[in-house]
Amino acid sequence: MPQTDVSSNETLDPTHSDAPPSTCVCPVPWARLVAHVEDEVLPARPAATPGPAAALYYAQCATCGARYPGAWRVDHATRRAS
Repeated sequence: MPQTDVSSNETLDPTHSDAPPSTCVCPVPWARLVAHVEDEVLPARPAATPGPAAALYYAQCATCGARYPGAWRVDHATRRAS
């Protein structure tokens, strides 16, 4: 049975979603990570252990928007080069 969005009375289509994919679908997965921290978009990188920003924010693929599932840190080297 289709679900109805109570706020708009529209039938929800379970096959269509505006949400980002649950895993990176890019040709080179996780090639560019970013983190939205406060009002800034910061470059991020995979890491062995999470950095301080990872406690409050999440990183995502800059291309497809999928949330990065692993530990990450703000990439300060790339940030300074920009």
